[in-house]
Amino acid sequence: MELIAQMIKLIKSGSSTTSYYESMNQALHQVNDEFTMLHYPFYGKRSDNFRQAQENLTRQCLKHVEPLHGKSVLEIGCGNGVQTKFISEKYKPRYITGIDLNRSNIKIANREKSRRGIENAYFLVDDAQNMQKIKDESFDVVLNIESAFHYPNKLSFLKEVYRTLVPGGKFLIADILTTREPSKRGRKRWKRKMILHHWSLKEYLEGLKKVNLHVEHIEDITDEVIRGFQNYRSWFKQMKKRSFLRTLAFRLFYFINIHLNIFLLTRRRQYLIISGTKPSRP
Repeated sequence: MELIAQMIKLIKSGSSTTSYYESMNQALHQVNDEFTMLHYPFYGKRSDNFRQAQENLTRQCLKHVEPLHGKSVLEIGCGNGVQTKFISEKYKPRYITGIDLNRSNIKIANREKSRRGIENAYFLVDDAQNMQKIKDESFDVVLNIESAFHYPNKLSFLKEVYRTLVPGGKFLIADILTTREPSKRGRKRWKRKMILHHWSLKEYLEGLKKVNLHVEHIEDITDEVIRGFQNYRSWFKQMKKRSFLRTLAFRLFYFINIHLNIFLLTRRRQYLIISGTKPSRP
């Protein structure tokens, strides 16, 4: 009965973004024995576990804005803060601030920050499309990794990136873009509940131009992300052995999400890294 109840709860989590990420955090913690990043994996080598594959993606993204040492960094859409803490520890920014609209994510982030004794990372509940807690021109680098497809008003988000960057500052947006026309009516209803708003590359380039952010690099990492997902058998082998029934629901949830993402990236979407700068003042 407990297994059935878990499965029903996980299936229902697809009805909203908030409940989805609450369930995803729970599932990832259950099968990995720790909170992990919430973004996709990037293939490095066959022996990589899930955490290492996610770190590969973060490293691939940050190549476009390095070095971060001694700089002020804003991560918009920081999720549960695991990636923020990874950046803090490995890239040594002066400080890094993570914002997310999901209160349960920020609660996890602050709890894990205290547990691990990280002093230069800060977490706030705020809206990427209208950041009330972030001052104008206050960050050297703005990051947004796998979050923008949730934003209904992406142009407002891009304006916020421009507003919060210092002149000459760098931005990086890693996002899942659409390669197809909008889907049928029934799917649109589900997408509204899940707050899925995928732009095409053309829309991104037009939006960035409108807000005066200069694009310098575009990298397509779709194939590496698909290969990362396809390596899931290696992750399962490395996971701690525990009660089969205890983790069965979470493993099924995990498995279904993996294959859904592979299907979408193969047929309908692409994973791009877009980076550039805010112009310096004359």
